[in-house]
Amino acid sequence: MRGAVLFNGNAETVDALVQTAAPLLLSSRHEDPEVARSRRVVLVTAAWGEGEHDEGHVKRSLNGIGLPSHYEDGYDTNLVNLSLLHEVRALARTAPRLLAAWHEERRIAEMARAFYLEHNAHLIQLFRRTLAVAKREDPTITVARLAGDQGHYGHGGKLLRYTLSRELRHALDTLEANDDHLVSLLDQIEQRTFDAVGLHYDPAWRAAQQRLERRILSANSIILFGGHLDLLLDALRFFRLRDALAEALRRGTQLVAMSAGAMVLCERVIIYDDFATKRRDFQLYDRGLALVRDIQLFPHCTERIQTDDPDNLSYLARRFRHHACVGLNQRSFLLFELGPHRAASVGADDCVIVFDPSGRKLSYHRGEVIRM
Repeated sequence: MRGAVLFNGNAETVDALVQTAAPLLLSSRHEDPEVARSRRVVLVTAAWGEGEHDEGHVKRSLNGIGLPSHYEDGYDTNLVNLSLLHEVRALARTAPRLLAAWHEERRIAEMARAFYLEHNAHLIQLFRRTLAVAKREDPTITVARLAGDQGHYGHGGKLLRYTLSRELRHALDTLEANDDHLVSLLDQIEQRTFDAVGLHYDPAWRAAQQRLERRILSANSIILFGGHLDLLLDALRFFRLRDALAEALRRGTQLVAMSAGAMVLCERVIIYDDFATKRRDFQLYDRGLALVRDIQLFPHCTERIQTDDPDNLSYLARRFRHHACVGLNQRSFLLFELGPHRAASVGADDCVIVFDPSGRKLSYHRGEVIRM
């Protein structure tokens, strides 16, 4: 693939995001000379909900770095909104049964997540309790050491340590199995819902999808903004836009993605509920678009992760062990180039954090390449 993705945790302002992304946005690696010359930017603002088209400030920022607007019949043809939610609302008028099926699918998926959280709450409590018992016996014990114990023979303390190690690993294995179960279940809910209404063969849906694909494939750059994660991810999945985005990257389109916009590009979407009434843990939310498979992103990193606690880092890295766990903050930027398969920290004012099963916190500063 010729394309690249610039990830950000949660930019302080649109101006800050655009200024940092300017070298990427003003350049091109697209295979189509016409697209490369256009420097066309597509804005994905579905996560803003009702304010999807309140993008005037974004266009002013893009104009400020030298990306002009071109108006035809009152519409900007160079800085273009993907208009995902607009297309969803249009289908509510032309194909209401599809939207009814979509809302029902979202309702059932939310119920499945509620069951998943109930299962996990008990397991996480057992994990913490097991660790607490181990620390009473040996205050120097860590998650990494306890989980790594493969066998102790004898009696007393050695036998207790062996038992606690087995219990800790069992809790982690079961949490991982629950994650896999939710992924499979959500996939089945979606497939069965849309197969039942013939989504892919509805003429109104196909016309809307084709419009969206044309916008994506005509872009030199695409910016995915944060906001309501569920709206953004569900709309992208509803219109089956994963393949169009993958093809755009293959042709050389460059993506800039922040917060929720960054999370949806991973294979799995991991969230933290800031507004929960009870104590929450990081949890699997849904399948992502799997455009970047090698890393698991944690935006708002230092706000939500106790990065100075090796036990916490070890737990997260083991829980989501299939990918490199990467933390991003407001001023953290990670450039992932798909062709050479290379990821580097490019933010001038903050580093990219990577944590591993040993509980280490590795900080990558500007220009440093991340080991995946």
